[in-house]
Amino acid sequence: MTDRDFVLLGVKYEAARLGGVDKAGLAIIKEQIRTEVGEGWESDAMVMRGRDAVREEHGLPRLGGLPQRPSDGLGRRPLWRRLLGRRS
Repeated sequence: MTDRDFVLLGVKYEAARLGGVDKAGLAIIKEQIRTEVGEGWESDAMVMRGRDAVREEHGLPRLGGLPQRPSDGLGRRPLWRRLLGRRS
């Protein structure tokens, strides 16, 4: 697997967690990540990058890993939110 795949696994896990997926569903996702990344998946930099990206999109604090991207000062919503017309 590539680093990109690990980032996507982090996105999948955090989106499911924030989206209210039940414990059984989260356990399946955790097992998939553990199989692909290994036992230390919770602290893997690429998995954390994916999880932090989801949290950042929802206005939540980052879990760790790389520092938050600097703001461009424009206060613009993400492109996908502008295209879909979502305000929050």
